[in-house]
Amino acid sequence: MSNSKLQTVVQEIRAQLAGAKDLNPETRRSLEALVQDLEAVAAQPPGEAAEAEGLQERLADAVRRLEASHPVLSTTLGNVVDALAFFGL
Repeated sequence: MSNSKLQTVVQEIRAQLAGAKDLNPETRRSLEALVQDLEAVAAQPPGEAAEAEGLQERLADAVRRLEASHPVLSTTLGNVVDALAFFGL
């Protein structure tokens, strides 16, 4: 996933978070932290190794927690997990 595509996905996640009014505060804080970590990965120059340690696992956990209650957000996060795995991050 190119950095520009990752930035686009991060913006989409932010928009979905803004629209998810029924998220509990703990889940919202957790997702906001994940988005910040994704933004840090997206800000790195192309070709540099990303500091994404544990990020993929945290995203996968968020997908599992949101599958039933927020399927669109869950799907978007799942796409990010797949892309990070594909690029070895």
